[in-house]
Amino acid sequence: MIVTLDPPASVADRPATPLGAVRDWVTPALALLGAAAAFVVGFVDLGKRDLWNDEFATWHGATLSAHQARMFIGNIDLVHGFYYLLVRGWMVFAGDSPAGLRFLSLLAVSATAALIVVLGGRLFDRAVGAVAALVYVALPVTSRYAQEARSYALVTCGAVLATWLLLRALERPARRHWWLYGASIVAVGWLHFVALLVLAGHLFYVWRTAGGPDRRWQWTTVTGTSTLFVLPLLVLASGQSGQISWIKGDWTAVRKVFAELVGGVPMLAVVVLFLLLGAALAAQRRPAVFMLVIWAVLPPVFGYATFTLLHLFMARYFLFTVPAVALLVAFGAVHSGRLVARPVATAAGLAVGLAVVAGLAFAGLPAQRTIRTSTLEGQPSYVAATRYIAEHAQPGDGVAFNDGFGGPTDLARKATDYQFRNQSAATRPRDVFLAQAARDRGWLTALECADQVTCLGDTQRVWLIETGHIGNQFEGLPPSRANLLQSAFTVKHLERFEKVRVVELVRKSPH
Repeated sequence: MIVTLDPPASVADRPATPLGAVRDWVTPALALLGAAAAFVVGFVDLGKRDLWNDEFATWHGATLSAHQARMFIGNIDLVHGFYYLLVRGWMVFAGDSPAGLRFLSLLAVSATAALIVVLGGRLFDRAVGAVAALVYVALPVTSRYAQEARSYALVTCGAVLATWLLLRALERPARRHWWLYGASIVAVGWLHFVALLVLAGHLFYVWRTAGGPDRRWQWTTVTGTSTLFVLPLLVLASGQSGQISWIKGDWTAVRKVFAELVGGVPMLAVVVLFLLLGAALAAQRRPAVFMLVIWAVLPPVFGYATFTLLHLFMARYFLFTVPAVALLVAFGAVHSGRLVARPVATAAGLAVGLAVVAGLAFAGLPAQRTIRTSTLEGQPSYVAATRYIAEHAQPGDGVAFNDGFGGPTDLARKATDYQFRNQSAATRPRDVFLAQAARDRGWLTALECADQVTCLGDTQRVWLIETGHIGNQFEGLPPSRANLLQSAFTVKHLERFEKVRVVELVRKSPH
């Protein structure tokens, strides 16, 4: 017996498949295959790349005490507070290695691929759902955030899940289905409120497809009630918007957003082509297609239009739009193939869809390799530098920082804290110019000593981590600190790593 993914010729014109009709072994099998593909691609070199600035912030936020966490999210990072709580629980099982911290995102990406199969089958048909999941996996941005210890993969999974729960609630409007949909909205808002823009697409779909005013009233009631649970977060987080005021909305930023989300100009051309084909071939599926268009297009447009006020125009904030893009591309590819070869519509649609997947995967190979390099966002190799110090330091040594690259966020300090996280205070190098640690003051930056001579004490050896300066390793330090180190210490050795130097300073012998 031959099992086909879909009936042949007439499938493009038939109405959406009832939810119960796809509850057979084919759809779950395809969903598992999609999840497996996402897992395998995302798992390759999962722990190879160094943690970068934002991931250090995740580790920092997830390892705070209850009192420290209240100060931290109250001062600077309320938006990610719920995510830090999830990671804290996750670390009990997975640990805090780079792979352990990222594994939660990998699972979220795998679940998203499975949900795309199911959602595509519900909105269109199984072939579109299966191809859409593969498109999602082929895009480099999927691997990028599968290997990122931040909330964005979970946000994306939540947006897809919420959309599927909406379809189920509209078709089977039992109270529990609406409650689950409402709970998913709350979870998405708590993970990252920008993703609530997916509700604009939901609104359009409900308005166009709901069988009567009762369904629309149910949706309005549920979403209104759910957003009330997110509203306090929005109000309080607005007071912390200065933390992202550096985000730009110029032409360079626009190009960067599209390059990160899609993977470059060639891939963007393919995506746009099949997006337009999908919109042109919508026919009876127009509500579904245009819901996906709103989901895919509105968030970045909104971010760009409001960047001077809200500072939200960043690719990672719009990661939750990628599943909608994947579904639209798959719909355009599969249905254009069916139109071209009607006598063998099923095979032709799959062939075109898989060809698009192969093309995207091939075009994305350079980006896939870049994602798995040792550092990200031009960041110095702090891990290599701090590992070197760990291998050579002895009890009683000190560490100091001249971090021209990550100074504003205390990046070198966070990297050092992470490297020595399992060592006692007696065996790890002492941060000689530290007055109050970042975690004790509820910020990402520490408070440094005013009396530097007293803080330095009689430390005999200091490891200076230096970045962002050419030539003199003391350039960029406060003049008093530079003079103190140069007068009291001599440079014994200098070790170079990628964009970072470790300077071994040994106290001069008294005359």
